Amino acid sequence: MGTDDTVGVVTLVCLTCGKEQYFAREVPATVACSQCGGTVFRTFDTPTEPDDADSDALEAPVRLQDDGDDPPTSSSGDTSDSGVH
Repeated sequence: MGTDDTVGVVTLVCLTCGKEQYFAREVPATVACSQCGGTVFRTFDTPTEPDDADSDALEAPVRLQDDGDDPPTSSSGDTSDSGVH
């Protein structure tokens, strides 16, 4: 569980009560739930290294600004308060 070279967080969810435990490093060989004492868990690995989706999300605003178009503008007549006074 979570022992490869990927940097991340391992979440263990107790199958008995649903309590979550988080490990940033290595998960101990034996784990007991601090709430119910259960020893059966569902494991979720969450990498914290940047991936292609992170890189794309960071570059998207830059691409929008670099396209040469001016940002949209609005005037006071473009918005309304739905007739509520």
